[in-house]
Amino acid sequence: MSLLDWIYPPKCMACQMILVPIHNGVENYLCDNCKSLFIPIEEPFCLRCGHPKKAASDQFSCAACVGKDFNFEYHRAAFAYEDVVRDLVLNIKFRSKKQVAQGLGHLFANVCKNWNIKSDYIVPIPLHSSKKRKRGFNQADVLAQPIGKFYGVPVAKNMILRIKKTTPQSGLSAFAREQNLTDAFKFNNKKYNIEGKTILLIDDIFTSGATINACAKYLLDNNAAKVYAVSLCITLRQHSDDSALETV
Repeated sequence: MSLLDWIYPPKCMACQMILVPIHNGVENYLCDNCKSLFIPIEEPFCLRCGHPKKAASDQFSCAACVGKDFNFEYHRAAFAYEDVVRDLVLNIKFRSKKQVAQGLGHLFANVCKNWNIKSDYIVPIPLHSSKKRKRGFNQADVLAQPIGKFYGVPVAKNMILRIKKTTPQSGLSAFAREQNLTDAFKFNNKKYNIEGKTILLIDDIFTSGATINACAKYLLDNNAAKVYAVSLCITLRQHSDDSALETV
């Protein structure tokens, strides 16, 4: 145990219980009890948006996705946005807990290993500069780092730029969410050429998919071959009007 571990012992990011430091180079973020609360989303789920289904079916899309024109191939989510996951995400968004984002990023990466999505770049959904200054970091960028490390793919955090400060998406209808994001992003064509490339977008919460869809369009408009998307968590539809949710 290092001197810093004695002075500032590591704590579970969920319950704050003091943890026994691990000496194999792997950082520990959760106690054993809290680890058991992180249950990854498993099949059956919608093969387009990744929302859990109550029962398996032969249909590719869930009812909410039927008729929607997504710019990404499909989306996957690691966890449901509820309980301890919800509490920790709100700690990131409203209390600027970067260490929590780092811990969730490692949990996220462990789930992403099962998806084996091939890409040339990993692109975090960007924050507007004013919000990034206030929070101190872009949580999607922090979440993306361990995923990029696992896949051995560069994290291009400045490929998509957020150039308009938008109204928070919470409480808006699906149509209003799309309108809110009009001209909100810009592709950084001075730094990147993505012709024929496959891109993996990373976000923290998937609700309607409007933000990811808008970013995916800019990538396709700049000749990306395919765009996939993954999120740390997905808002379950009975919670879709959660007033505490502040999407990026």
